[in-house]
Amino acid sequence: MHVFVNRVDEEGRRVVFRCKAGHGNAVARWTGDPLPPQGTDAFVELTLPAPVTEWVPASPAAGHDLAIGPAGVVVTGEVLGVGGPGDPVVELRVSTDVVLVEVACSGGGLEPGRRISFVSPLTEAYPYEL
Repeated sequence: MHVFVNRVDEEGRRVVFRCKAGHGNAVARWTGDPLPPQGTDAFVELTLPAPVTEWVPASPAAGHDLAIGPAGVVVTGEVLGVGGPGDPVVELRVSTDVVLVEVACSGGGLEPGRRISFVSPLTEAYPYEL
C-alpha cells in the first residue's frame, strides 16, 4: 500500500498516514528501521496483530476505507476469500490492496463479495521498497 506519512511519534513508533484507501488519516505501529521521515511517501504492508471478533456489513455505496475512529482504525473492505475449516484467515480488499485478517470465531456471514467494516485497536505497518 502506498501511504503518505503525515506525522511520526518516535517514542511510540507510531505513524499517522493517509492513502488512497482512506478519506482521512489512519495510524499504525511502524515495524521497520529507521522510522520514515515525516512528510514522505512509503510502501507498506498493513497487518492487524489481533484477531477480529466483530464486524458489521458495509454499504455497497461506501468506499473502501481506512480511517481513525474513537477505538482505533476503522477498516472497510470487500471479502475476497475465507479460509476453510481450521483456517481463520480472511482476505480483504481495501482499495487496490489486500489485507489478511484473522477472525476469532467461525467467520459465519463472511463470504466472498460481501463488504464488511470493523475496528482494529492497532495496525502494524511493514515497510518495503519497490
